[in-house]
Amino acid sequence: MWAGRGTDARGAFRHRPTLHATIASLSRQPPVDRRTPSTTDPTDALRALRERYRGTAANSVAAFRRLASRLAANPGASDVVEALRRELHRIHGTAGTYGFAQASVLAGKFEELAIRWAADPDADRDRRATMTEHFANALEAHIGAPAASTATQSALTAPVVAPRAAPTSVAATPAAGAPDLIVVEDDPALVDMLAYALGNAGFSFRHYATGPEALAALIALDTGTAHPVILLDIDLPGLDGLTLHERLRAERPDAYATVFLTGRGGEAEQLRAYRAGAMDYLPKPVNMRILMAKIPSWLDRSRRGR
Repeated sequence: MWAGRGTDARGAFRHRPTLHATIASLSRQPPVDRRTPSTTDPTDALRALRERYRGTAANSVAAFRRLASRLAANPGASDVVEALRRELHRIHGTAGTYGFAQASVLAGKFEELAIRWAADPDADRDRRATMTEHFANALEAHIGAPAASTATQSALTAPVVAPRAAPTSVAATPAAGAPDLIVVEDDPALVDMLAYALGNAGFSFRHYATGPEALAALIALDTGTAHPVILLDIDLPGLDGLTLHERLRAERPDAYATVFLTGRGGEAEQLRAYRAGAMDYLPKPVNMRILMAKIPSWLDRSRRGR
């Protein structure tokens, strides 16, 4: 998005479009509704979940406006910049999964800028509040917050995917109490989508929202011969996913297989994950159909010891 690193005395970046201009441009475009992959036969359940996500947009917009007010009062507050980055990371990772591609792209670009603000306290200092407010307006325009219709709400009883058949190539029977999958993710909206899809496909799972909570529980869990697959975010509160994965490899070798679902799609993160023994690495926004198609093979590989 930005080419060049020159700055003027006020910290504004030269020789590249500003985020303000990008937001203004996107805001003039009609909201884009692109699902991945595209389909002419989306399930009612997925539509209902998407409407539910739209219903949470008002809370997200309000959060960004509160952050804009705090930045107006103190643009150099590091805790506010970090809170902004985390909120942007959440929107970037989840909005596209629900079909709001423009919101996801814009949040990803703004997240890059928030990371730069954290590194350089003077960068865009006098424009941070305004840019955050403009992002809130753009998010509201691209996602919106309409109430779901009665017909859409009733669609929540429909399955997302057909229930899976019992795996025939798994050598060992999972231990009682050990789930097929463990979801370690702090974004409630993405957890909502995963829980609905996994439950309707017949997979058992547990969820943890923070790194320390997940590490303590997974070290203590009696997995027997189950070898659960962990769907693991990297950017977690308290302990990042890469460190959590490496700790589990050291303390519970061969007990789990790890698949990263993360907004951090950089080469360095992927190489670190694979070198540490990760089974797979899927960038966010998550393509749910591909994710659900891959799960049986992940479980098969995990229980066979890969």
